[in-house]
Amino acid sequence: MPSHYDALPDLAFGHHPVYGIVAANPKNLAASTWMLKGFDFHPVPDQPTLYALANQNHDGQGRTTRAIELLRKAGYRVDVDAALDPALTPDTAPVRDRGPLSEPDVAIAEHPQLGIVAAIDDRASGLTGLALVEHGWRHDSRLDIYTLPATTGRGEALGKVADATLALHRSGLRVAVQPRLAQDVAARPRPAAAPPAPRERGRVPPRATALATSPARVGLLGTAPVPAPVAPAAAVRPVDPRIAFSRDR
Repeated sequence: MPSHYDALPDLAFGHHPVYGIVAANPKNLAASTWMLKGFDFHPVPDQPTLYALANQNHDGQGRTTRAIELLRKAGYRVDVDAALDPALTPDTAPVRDRGPLSEPDVAIAEHPQLGIVAAIDDRASGLTGLALVEHGWRHDSRLDIYTLPATTGRGEALGKVADATLALHRSGLRVAVQPRLAQDVAARPRPAAAPPAPRERGRVPPRATALATSPARVGLLGTAPVPAPVAPAAAVRPVDPRIAFSRDR
């Protein structure tokens, strides 16, 4: 049975709502990174597996389809959005209905035996499954669905549903969540914020202490110079009268 890692494609190409034509390198293969850079795909900041095509206005789609063809001929497993797939002609490429009643890209529901599962529409972008994988989901190739690890608690699972749904919405995808499951996600307890550390009475903040002793504060307009600290009387040593009244003879 293939492992979760083996089920991932080597590369996936699709459209991103912010970066346009992008490619994902889910396995972080060095060879895939080298190939993407050769096709003028550059890393997206803070996205370790995402690469965006440079100069997309200059035949971006044509350059991408040619890159996909070459990668497939080189033996790479490539997952591609239907709009970019060179294997589909314009006549055979499926046209997606984006009306208000169109089918969702991802459906999430709770199964009595499998727990919370997610299913992806066949016409969805190849990046859709990678978004789920990045949030802890695993692809079951036998059932063609995405599941969470069996050790995932319900509270953690509800949080993963919320995080994955938010990430998919940000990518411009439609997500349908089972009504009862959606209610549980909305009603899940949020982690309590850490209370501020108690402040000791009479203790001066370090910044205030540093400002009070800083010589630069004397030159500030509207601020009075801070007198130097006076040593306690008990700490002052008495003057020896033999020294105070001695004279050179």
